[in-house]
Amino acid sequence: MESANWVAKMVDCLASEEADSARMTEAINLKYEYRPKSVFKYRAVDDDGYSLQNLERDCVWVCSPTAYNDPFDSSLSIAMNVLLRGVIREGVKNIVESELTDQIDPEKLSQLLESANPGLALQELFMLRDGLSKEEQAHFRQWLAAQMDKWERLATSKLPESHKESLKICSFSEKPDSITMWSHYADQHRGFCIEYGVQDLPPSDGFVRMLFPVVYSERLFDATRYFQAAIRDRDKFNMLFPILAALHKSPEWSYEKEWRLIIPANLARQAGALRVPKPKAVNLGPRMLEAKRAAVIEICRRKGIPIYQMSLARDSFCLRSEPLAKEDQERANSASD
Repeated sequence: MESANWVAKMVDCLASEEADSARMTEAINLKYEYRPKSVFKYRAVDDDGYSLQNLERDCVWVCSPTAYNDPFDSSLSIAMNVLLRGVIREGVKNIVESELTDQIDPEKLSQLLESANPGLALQELFMLRDGLSKEEQAHFRQWLAAQMDKWERLATSKLPESHKESLKICSFSEKPDSITMWSHYADQHRGFCIEYGVQDLPPSDGFVRMLFPVVYSERLFDATRYFQAAIRDRDKFNMLFPILAALHKSPEWSYEKEWRLIIPANLARQAGALRVPKPKAVNLGPRMLEAKRAAVIEICRRKGIPIYQMSLARDSFCLRSEPLAKEDQERANSASD
């Protein structure tokens, strides 16, 4: 199956409006079948030493998408007018069925619920019954319209971002030799790139279960129907839909060929270090400063992690990776002693 096809099928499995463990399992199995052999994490040797600590401890840093360099990361869209109409419709239905069954028959209720604004339709029914003047009716309609506008503006400003802090994310790439990635995420080729093997991990391993391919799309993920499902039944709707939002990114980022760990709120409530499998290998950047290079080599030597050196190709715009020569390792070890 081609990459685009299996990814689309995986997304479809995850996209149920209601919680569906069978479909979730199908999605997990599908991405396991098509998992890459390895994923790669580009790192700078930062001054605070966190990148070296994480290498030493077999950890990566997971954090909210609000900390990422893409302001759209994990964003979603909501048709707010549709959602609010659904909220009002459910509210009217609940009020009538619990308190007004002796005044509004099922046929009339159906008419109210199918109107453009069920809340206003219900109020107008009572305004006619209570004999309000045209001026009083107009005043109330104006007040209700202002309230609706206020609610919509508040929901529009808060709701699309409300899920982001609940997610924790860490990004990887399918490629260890992207010139752009080395420039952007590995201190302009002065950092290093960690390889994490995926192929040999069992399906039950948490790292591989929470690792998802990014979907590059021109449009934000539309979450309207999930909020509608929550309005209908908060106990049954698919609470994992924010994962789908976190998978969708602009095609402008497609050069990253990204896979990402996506950690739901119940597994990681705060940003922090997360244990991952021991690295399969480490690639050193071609511009790496000697002291930082020696520090990475020393950690890899103690942990038994194979080391490779990235270098610039002589005949093309490419990066080459070769095992680090024994004498280079010895020289680096001497520098770190």
